[in-house]
Amino acid sequence: MAVEREIGLNSSLRAEIDLPCPEDGSAYREVAEAWFTAALAELAGALGEEFGYDLDLSARASTIIGGNSTYGPPGSFWASLLVTRASGRQVETYWSPKNWRTFLRDVEKMPPEAKVQLAVVGPDGFPGEPWLDVSVVRERDAPDWIALVADRTTEEFGDPGTRAEAQSRWIAFLRSQAHAHETVLFGGVADDAELTTGRTALEATLGLFQDDTFAELDSVLRGYAWITVCSPGVVEVLGGIDRLRDADAFFAVEPLARGGALLRATEHIWEYGPAAVDAVFRALAPALPPGEASPAISSDTIRLAFEDASRVGRS
Repeated sequence: MAVEREIGLNSSLRAEIDLPCPEDGSAYREVAEAWFTAALAELAGALGEEFGYDLDLSARASTIIGGNSTYGPPGSFWASLLVTRASGRQVETYWSPKNWRTFLRDVEKMPPEAKVQLAVVGPDGFPGEPWLDVSVVRERDAPDWIALVADRTTEEFGDPGTRAEAQSRWIAFLRSQAHAHETVLFGGVADDAELTTGRTALEATLGLFQDDTFAELDSVLRGYAWITVCSPGVVEVLGGIDRLRDADAFFAVEPLARGGALLRATEHIWEYGPAAVDAVFRALAPALPPGEASPAISSDTIRLAFEDASRVGRS
């Protein structure tokens, strides 16, 4: 596949791994804690230089709780912990060793969402950019599955001096996580996911939600991106590893345990332009949900082929 001119990334990048939900709280916490610690270590980059598990922001936080102060001087580091209860109530607190331990105990209760947030305080005194959010999400309408999610601002990729190292970290992280979970059903690295809903760009443009797509992940993809992780059933629908390698749509096709695959469209994420997107779409069309994606009203570039996958030839 020909290399395209370089593209600019949207403002945030997402790494995601979707799994069947662990059966009990202890197993749930084990999966979640491993995801949090790996993502914080591998994706924070320069943002994480002031972070450590012994960090204690209680002195600054005591003035914030009353609502009479900002989070700190502009440019300072901030970290917080957030849990969404089954009732929908969100409980957020500052980072401290004690709060981290409490947070992990809350995770063991298998809440709808648990999130660690790192950020630099902006000019207004509140958390701004760059930021990193690391989450474990258990959708209320799809409780049999969990999404391991890491979102981060993409400023590292706008700098030629840092982008190669940043890309290497994201690739290594996603690969290690895909191999670490034998039951992985879907995943990838994308810069056009919906941050507020957790939907892929394809789900959003087709009007689908996670409760529509999670149950079908053994044979249908939630979407496609620069890196796409496929379940064993999806690989079978697509004709197997060899057929994917012959598709001329991927820079790398990597087998996973139990027959899954990790597909990387181009060597560099900044080469994942319209021609590469179209090639990936056509290679994966047999495993995509039917319906014609429509361009969304968004400030982001949506990296989709705006066609109905069900009408693409299955030859």
